[in-house]
Amino acid sequence: MSWLVEPWTWGAFMARGALAATLVAVPCAVLGVFLYLRRMSMLADALAHIALPGIVVAWAISGGLHPGAMLAGAVGVGLAATWGIEAISRRARVRSDAAIGIVFTALFAAGIIAVSTVARDVHIDTDCVLFGDLLAVSDDTLTLLSLLAPASLLAVVLGWRWLAVTSFDPRFAAAVGVPVVAVHYALTTTVTAVAVAGFEAVGAVVPIALLVLPAATAHSLTHRLTSMVAVAVAHALLASFGGLYVAVWFDVTPAGAIAVVGGLLYGLARIAMRVGSHTLVAGSTHTPGPVDAGRSVA
Repeated sequence: MSWLVEPWTWGAFMARGALAATLVAVPCAVLGVFLYLRRMSMLADALAHIALPGIVVAWAISGGLHPGAMLAGAVGVGLAATWGIEAISRRARVRSDAAIGIVFTALFAAGIIAVSTVARDVHIDTDCVLFGDLLAVSDDTLTLLSLLAPASLLAVVLGWRWLAVTSFDPRFAAAVGVPVVAVHYALTTTVTAVAVAGFEAVGAVVPIALLVLPAATAHSLTHRLTSMVAVAVAHALLASFGGLYVAVWFDVTPAGAIAVVGGLLYGLARIAMRVGSHTLVAGSTHTPGPVDAGRSVA
């Protein structure tokens, strides 16, 4: 079992990476359940990528890549993107998935153009944007995550009933006076904030994986909301810590390892459900033996 303990003796980078991964994984898993129930999981992909133009806007206004400015810029662009997706899907009679694709590609492309023209003098590491640097996370990023992760979880706790009812039956929620639109924008804003806050640590890939895979795994195993959240959090933590171990022992990027481990956990959950369902079916189709037949005749 030394392979489990030894990485923690190599320096503080392992503990810092585990802390950053936890602060990203837990809120992503919780928020991802509500996105999944709303059939908005692909919105997580869009919000994670369209943060790029927000970062450029933040640089243009503040003159530097400060974490707070990046977060504000990305959240602003995320809100604009959410409004655009809603406007296109409702007013232009376009399916929501197509609307996400339209807004996502347009804003992401605009961000790339802005980086190559307006922000030509600023150094934005594309590898860092995609994969982050979990084992060399900065103090500023850890501080931002330490503030944002508990705040996002507290927001979920306070708005639990509204999130639940709008996720399962938005028409009923609107009929009883729940501000459905406000809840929707609050959820997408929180998702954007969490994803952008973890950019330096885990990049753009891992938040998408942690928003989608744990929720999909949880829905495969249970249909109770509280149980789904618990399973999703457990999945996200296992994927994060498992990915860290894979990264340090096989010398691969932690972000990619976390995403792969998360996918493997989802696959194992699906296999377990199939095996369990086949076992139940086999038990229910039991052929009566002599004792059973005698009892039925009697």
